[in-house]
Amino acid sequence: MRSMNKDAENKRVSIIVPFLNEQENLPLLYDRCTKVFQSLEEDFELVFIDDGSTDKSLDWVLDKAETDPSVKYIQLSRNFGHQRAITAGMNLCTGDAAIIIDADLQDPPETIADMISKWKEGYDVVHAVRSERKGESGLKKLLAHVFYRIMSKITEVQMTVDAGDFRLLDRKALNALNSMPEQHRYMRGLASWIGFNQTTVEYVRDARHAGVTKYPLIKSIGLALNAITSFSGTPLRFIFYLGGLLCSLSVVIGIYLFIAWNFIQAAPPQHAGTTYLTLAIFFVSGLQMFCMGILGQYLRRVFDEIKERPLYLVRQTNLEGASS
Repeated sequence: MRSMNKDAENKRVSIIVPFLNEQENLPLLYDRCTKVFQSLEEDFELVFIDDGSTDKSLDWVLDKAETDPSVKYIQLSRNFGHQRAITAGMNLCTGDAAIIIDADLQDPPETIADMISKWKEGYDVVHAVRSERKGESGLKKLLAHVFYRIMSKITEVQMTVDAGDFRLLDRKALNALNSMPEQHRYMRGLASWIGFNQTTVEYVRDARHAGVTKYPLIKSIGLALNAITSFSGTPLRFIFYLGGLLCSLSVVIGIYLFIAWNFIQAAPPQHAGTTYLTLAIFFVSGLQMFCMGILGQYLRRVFDEIKERPLYLVRQTNLEGASS
């Protein structure tokens, strides 16, 4: 058991809430988070990041910020994506620790108390691990289960299985993540990559309270692809091994056909050569396109990095010291 190495004085915890069209969920999330901290000794700020909402979500946040000084907001200039919205909150929050939570109420705010308890024990990163996933299709649960276990096998970093973006980060872990300017961000992987003292708490993930999911199956697959190409060189090694295997296989088949047709007198049937040639062309062409696609994903990331564009642009915010 780790000692209680946090100072006795009150600390401030930043609750980072990226949102996109969540006007029905934000008031309830605010109420539940506020209620949680009524029983805790830490001060808190709620940092809402508007990632290009088109409904009344931002209006509610702006109104609440006028009456509650603990409510902070960051309005991005457009939709930059969930991972970059999280990054904006991490860059600009002022807490001694930060907790990232989505606005859809699938991650229960009541788990925050358990995460802060682990933080007080001396842990720098506390991952919230899903013991159960309500409100999701069987296919999505299956794909998520397979993905997390594949990632744990093919990456050079030991990642926490079944953990999403719901986590607590101590200030030094925050500073470490804020020092990473990479464009294609997979925060779950980066949070594991930085190291420090890490632990987990389990929780039951609820179904979305209202609204439409911002991570449908296709977008989830895109996030998974980003995760693999950001934290694993296995696809590149796969191309190397596959190319070597096919070359070896073609040599073996060539030797076999030469012996069979010249010494064993096992002549091939009529038109067999044309059929085999056509199948070989289709197979090799498809394989080349597949391998070029994998290489293209890595090259695209290099291209995006060398442009050195900012990760996001802020339209307005009430956080002190932040540019707007």
